[in-house]
Amino acid sequence: MPHDNLIGAYPSSPKQLRSKLKKEALVQSGRELFILQGYEQTTAKEIAAHAQVSTGTFYRYFSDKRQLLMSLIEEQMDTLMPMELEWKSGDPEKVLAARLEFHFHEINKEHLQKLMPELLMKDAELAALMEEAKMKMREKFLAHLTYLDEKCLLWPDLDRDTLMWFLEALLEKLRNRVSQGMQVDYQHFAKAFCRLLFPPETVHKMRNGEIK
Repeated sequence: MPHDNLIGAYPSSPKQLRSKLKKEALVQSGRELFILQGYEQTTAKEIAAHAQVSTGTFYRYFSDKRQLLMSLIEEQMDTLMPMELEWKSGDPEKVLAARLEFHFHEINKEHLQKLMPELLMKDAELAALMEEAKMKMREKFLAHLTYLDEKCLLWPDLDRDTLMWFLEALLEKLRNRVSQGMQVDYQHFAKAFCRLLFPPETVHKMRNGEIK
């Protein structure tokens, strides 16, 4: 989804192929230097030099380094947003493991996740956007837990808000582990996660397609 207010209007848009290639080189240069050095330690001048163009060329296409970075984040916004969780059918552990592995693989392809802690501390607008997305995902997940509860698929004696708190903590730990480059066994994580949600008989029914 677009977030034009996050990026702002570009100074100009390249029309000719040569100009487009220069802008693409700046974007790639910014991506590499932000990940290598961090956002604060990287300057527009360094990005331009790394892309082998002048600093003036940088400011022809980007108002500042933040705009360049936000354009990178815009491209990956759907991936960087909190992951949606829901179960409709199939083995709940396999469904979750596959979803987690795909989600974090997509994040790590661009390595932008490593920049997020630094950016969220310094960029109030981005932090507000991510917090809003997190709250919407939380509300959606709570609604899904209510749906599962009404179908008597969850542990009947667990408070939903407390359960949600534990699940969010687990996902945050997983995200931190992945962002640090540590190995993750998604199958084992999904097994532990699902056991907090579903009694054994529910998992058995879901695996055998007995729940629609």
